[in-house]
Amino acid sequence: MPARMDRSHGQMDRACEGHARRRDARCRRGAGQAGQVRLQGRTPRATRPGCRVERAARHDPVHVDRAGAWEGGGEEEGWGGEEGGQGHLPPGAIVTASVRRPALMPGGMTRNCIVLASALAALAPLPWTRPAAAQDLVLTGATILNPADESIRHGVLLIENGTVSSIAEIVPPDFPGETLDLTGKFVIPALADLHSHTFGNNSPAGMPQLLGPQGTANAALYTGVALVLDLFSPEEMILSFRDRQREEGGQWAEILAAGPCFTATNGHCTEYGVPTRTVDTPEEARREVADLAMAGPDVVKVVYDHQSYGGRTFPTIDLPTLTAVLETAREHDIKTIVHVGTWQDIRDAALAGASGVTHTPGPDPLPPDLPEILLQAGTVHIPTLAVQGDFARLLDDPTLLDDPLLGETVPAALLDAYRTSASANPQIEGWLAWQRTLMAPNLAAVATLAASGVPMLAGTDGGNFGVFQGYSVHRELELLVDAGLSPWAALRAGTTEAARFLNRRWGVERGDEATLLVLDGSPVEDIANTKRVHAVVQRGVVVDREALRSWR
Repeated sequence: MPARMDRSHGQMDRACEGHARRRDARCRRGAGQAGQVRLQGRTPRATRPGCRVERAARHDPVHVDRAGAWEGGGEEEGWGGEEGGQGHLPPGAIVTASVRRPALMPGGMTRNCIVLASALAALAPLPWTRPAAAQDLVLTGATILNPADESIRHGVLLIENGTVSSIAEIVPPDFPGETLDLTGKFVIPALADLHSHTFGNNSPAGMPQLLGPQGTANAALYTGVALVLDLFSPEEMILSFRDRQREEGGQWAEILAAGPCFTATNGHCTEYGVPTRTVDTPEEARREVADLAMAGPDVVKVVYDHQSYGGRTFPTIDLPTLTAVLETAREHDIKTIVHVGTWQDIRDAALAGASGVTHTPGPDPLPPDLPEILLQAGTVHIPTLAVQGDFARLLDDPTLLDDPLLGETVPAALLDAYRTSASANPQIEGWLAWQRTLMAPNLAAVATLAASGVPMLAGTDGGNFGVFQGYSVHRELELLVDAGLSPWAALRAGTTEAARFLNRRWGVERGDEATLLVLDGSPVEDIANTKRVHAVVQRGVVVDREALRSWR
């Protein structure tokens, strides 16, 4: 992916090609049973004239008024009671929502997520805050921190056409860009979240903040997170949204996407009522991955999980099927991320060629030979420490909910639900007890993996209990430091290394995309200072953070 995302003819051509690939793939899928995608828990897709594909939905539509509140009924229980539910969504959005409250499953990383909107199926046009094209800018007076080489520099950072051109001692007299005085501030590359689900923020009271991808993109950039990787959302919706971002440009976090998750019949990801791709044989895996590849996903997400959660084990694909998914994705030059539940799952995934694994097993200890296996395979680890412990931490220490940045991005009513509602739900108590057994073993395992040189990348599993879009990337960095990583290493996990995994180059070196976070304190001295956001710069443009607050 190019260092800059502009509206050049080449960029537009690539976007058009992506649309054409998806259109052609839809036509082929509707041509006959052999080429048809299996949608777990749904009627198979059917084609209409013009090869337009439409999923047959079982749930009631939910109307969204101008104020952004939604109200609607469902098949069973609503979020607010027997008659229906309420929540928050960008004005004009139409949702096909599953307003039911399934039982919590103690344990489960992403499988603990109650997906509150089964498909954000048709987001209406929103007020896209289109900025000027990437431009020239001079940052003066700041301390420039480079996580890539752990260097600290004082000088003038020059940005030309959205790219870092140099760090100089003085502003060149003929430099045409705007000057921004950042005396006393600290500049780092902007943050990235390599594991999220962009429907919104969950609530233990059943009153979610339904942001959708656009609201998530706004909330993320407000907090200094400029790149979000969605690892499972309704396929057509999220990939179309991503392409729309690339075509139109705008001042919000960039959303990259896997689309569906590849899983076994009745496996994890099928329990939410969201269409996904089920594969039970290597042949099915190869066919489905090749089909998805035509839509150009940024990664392929696959579930390979043998963990038992509260005595319940989900079906999962076998090793030959996993290998077929990974090999086919590699043939199409697409990186892979494997959702895992046990250390053996990680071992199998790495030996089969996974680009990355997400989640940290526990409470069993890390096998001593596993770090070397990951290193030899070149497999990165996305620990998701926040989702595996912060729900319990928030209830054990409610002062964590008082963080100013959190209050600026999440409605007070949702935060109050964590203070009052969670402790009254016995099902939630079981989940919290499981989280508390994981905290110490997870931190110890991550410490050993990192000390062995296994690359760590920051991901939150946004959309689950206890994590919040954008904000929880800062928490993930804090937890990585709690696990024993240096602040520099944690910053790499959330900035330069995360971007590099997605074939992006951003940072503070010459030639890097100038997508930057300006802080009021040094994160090297205290990693919590990443939450002291002074300004965000995106491709050389100073972000209007207040304009992003429209999602609330």
